[in-house]
Amino acid sequence: MNFIAGESDCDFTASGILESPHFSGPPSLGKMASGGEWERAENFLPGEYTSEDEVKRYLGSKEEIACEAFFGDTFFGARKRGRPDDLLRFVLDFNRAFASSTSGGDFFRRVEERPGIPVGKGFLFAEVGAVDAWKSVGPFRIDDPCAALERFEELVSRLERSPAGLEHEHPKAVEFAFEGGGFEHWIALPVSEGSAIIPSMLQDALRRWCESSRLE
Repeated sequence: MNFIAGESDCDFTASGILESPHFSGPPSLGKMASGGEWERAENFLPGEYTSEDEVKRYLGSKEEIACEAFFGDTFFGARKRGRPDDLLRFVLDFNRAFASSTSGGDFFRRVEERPGIPVGKGFLFAEVGAVDAWKSVGPFRIDDPCAALERFEELVSRLERSPAGLEHEHPKAVEFAFEGGGFEHWIALPVSEGSAIIPSMLQDALRRWCESSRLE
């Protein structure tokens, strides 16, 4: 089973995961990477990569860049593709929001204003993956989180046999992926203790998503 959404499925709101207690404090760590290569991400603290010259030097000739803001083990990320000036503006706006936010809610409000990310809208799918090794390990995709929740034991069985489930070096998270407004973005909740996936944490994350779902 692929847990794929059917014809009667609808768009969802992300309010359940955005209101997670994990987002109650300010973001504490930022990351940037190109080409999905988070294994070689640039880590930075609030207040860094907020000057134009600094960001220009980092971007160089890149045509795509993604930024992430971490709230402990929980994180929010967004990707932008385009011309150098578009990427420069995106990174500056994202990192200034990251540096000045006092909580997750404050951060989400700021990135909705600038750079204009429609947070939690345009849902695509969910994935469980290895943090900082998402691409190299390979994620476990969940097209319909609510259908997966209804067949949760089957989901866990398949997840445990997947590359993400068999990997034992990195912590794991479930990402809810979205696209809109010229951005790809994702909201991720932790689902492991150390590198070991804890089914109840994944179940709670999926339940948060499904309990807040509604017709748009």
